[in-house]
Amino acid sequence: MTEIQARQLGRVFQRARQKKGLSLRAIEELTGVSYPWVARLEQGDFAAPAPERLARLAELLDLDPERIDRLSRGQVSAALPEMRTYLRTKYELSPDQIAQIEAVVERVRKRGEAGHDASDKAITH
Repeated sequence: MTEIQARQLGRVFQRARQKKGLSLRAIEELTGVSYPWVARLEQGDFAAPAPERLARLAELLDLDPERIDRLSRGQVSAALPEMRTYLRTKYELSPDQIAQIEAVVERVRKRGEAGHDASDKAITH
């Protein structure tokens, strides 16, 4: 992430924190992320902020994870577990059940891509 992007990301978090009326200390108490780290994030000091910390802060501050992921150049999504791990841990699903869910997700994802391709073609023609 560039310095400019780091500062943009910091401003987004700072505005969201201030909008909620939370101090840096309150953020630390609610998320376990140290207030000096949050202060440095808000100042734009991190070229590669810790993804798990970004995710915790974004959740508390009701920030759109996709927006944060774009601004952080993929730092949040990099910290997310694979779907298989989540399904096994959260729902105690069998490998066969997980494979079925992954197949459905893949079909839905491909349909979404096909829809984007069709709309892109319609726009350009």
